[in-house]
Amino acid sequence: MPSTHLWKPEILHLSEASDRIRLETLRSSGTILEEYDTLDAQVAEWAVCHHPPAKHDPSLLASTLAELMMGHDWDQFGVWVHYPWTGRLVRLLPEDAFVEVRTNRNREKITKEETATLSEKTVGIVGLSVGSTAAICLAMERGCGKLKLADFDVIELSNLNRIRCGLHELELPKWVVTARHIAEFDPFMTLEIFDDGIHAENVQAFVDGCDVVIDACDSLAIKAQLRITAKTHGCPVVMDTNDRGMLDIERYDRSDWTADGYLHGRIDEASMQAFSQAPAWTPEALQAFVNVEQASDRGRMSLPKVGTELVSWPQTYTGVAAGGAHAAEACRRLALGEELPDTRITLDLNEQLSLQAIG
Repeated sequence: MPSTHLWKPEILHLSEASDRIRLETLRSSGTILEEYDTLDAQVAEWAVCHHPPAKHDPSLLASTLAELMMGHDWDQFGVWVHYPWTGRLVRLLPEDAFVEVRTNRNREKITKEETATLSEKTVGIVGLSVGSTAAICLAMERGCGKLKLADFDVIELSNLNRIRCGLHELELPKWVVTARHIAEFDPFMTLEIFDDGIHAENVQAFVDGCDVVIDACDSLAIKAQLRITAKTHGCPVVMDTNDRGMLDIERYDRSDWTADGYLHGRIDEASMQAFSQAPAWTPEALQAFVNVEQASDRGRMSLPKVGTELVSWPQTYTGVAAGGAHAAEACRRLALGEELPDTRITLDLNEQLSLQAIG
């Protein structure tokens, strides 16, 4: 059943007569609560991005602006973006100029050429707790051109220790909150939503077309099905487990590295097939995926309490934010074709700080 939640921004091109009519209809309907037109400042910044010295040289700024705007009618330049869930209307640069300015300060950590390459890439994200942070990071950096977002769960009050959203968004689906957040800073990002999460019937469609997949889900069966499908499609998988900064990069796009099975050879084909049908986690599965002995001290202390004293495995926003960022960077580098290894690494800031304290 299609979602009834509003999450797609409406982009109106001022050069199109039908869109100009739609804009006036919106204004006269009373649905627009706030209107923002900062296009003059955006165009000036566009000029500075083309010629940075123009920032402090009014004559150079004027000549650059004249060159950029040559042949354009100001009244029909750019787009208006309507956000129906807030009643906001915002005027922006045309898409190409908007992306150019919004990503300008990535240079040269991410070059123009790399941004162009990444715009053709698709990243799929399963699970939108840690996954929501990874999605925001990828969208902020323009680390891909399309995101596939999969989650069936809703925002609960206890999620607000690690998911950045407002109290008015409680009980909204997690994917809605993530999609709206992205749209409000980049309405041109392409999103594809799997609002019932990932399951046996749609996992093939989800992985198909992805250049990288991020596993941030809780279900053992889905983790297994995702990897079996990713291996079939030759798609790398990135997993952040949100404990000790543990990050897995699984190169299922490299047959020479996956001959021994899954998760760096930790899980063989028969075991992964069995996990794909498992109704719940078992100690054996947890050991295979996580290696409990290598978890943090507090993580190991918490594990026996889950379901009795604790509702779930503990997570903090600092861990989720760091994990999402690390997963997003791994995805970007994989999408750019870097020779990242098939490996598990830990980026344990707590450990590093403790060593510093001892030192």
